[in-house]
Amino acid sequence: MMDVGVKAWAEIVRRVYPDLSILRDRSKWLAGDFELPAVFIETDLVSDKVHTPRADRIIEDVGLVFHYDKERVDEQDEGEPIPLDLNPFFMYLRQRRFNVPSKRFGVVLVIEPPRTRKKADQVEVTFRYSYLLHVPKATVNDGGSPIQKINNFYIEHEGKELDV
Repeated sequence: MMDVGVKAWAEIVRRVYPDLSILRDRSKWLAGDFELPAVFIETDLVSDKVHTPRADRIIEDVGLVFHYDKERVDEQDEGEPIPLDLNPFFMYLRQRRFNVPSKRFGVVLVIEPPRTRKKADQVEVTFRYSYLLHVPKATVNDGGSPIQKINNFYIEHEGKELDV
């Protein structure tokens, strides 16, 4: 379940750009085996800390590489790249004050300000973000028997054991 971040980012990109191809496979991306326009999404774990007994705080970096479509003069020829307008994407994040819930995965991404780097035919956008990940409570112990809830407490007072 540690790819929750990648899937949540794919969900966010899909909300803003429903027709954009989304790549998560690094080998296909490096090989250039995808339709334009497209976005490649990759996350990198920064830290995983216990936040509460039932939740961990995950901090990750994400890189979104938006590849532009190319202007086609005819079927045989490809022309100049057509820049993708990223204003709707950044406006979507600003409207949610950089706290974007994932409806599918039950997490809220708390996003830091982005860094962008433009190239001739693509734009790289990087963020650091965090979210809380639910940690399920163990229902069986190491031996395989169910863990019993403690319902009775006993104390010793004046040499007698008392149920409190």
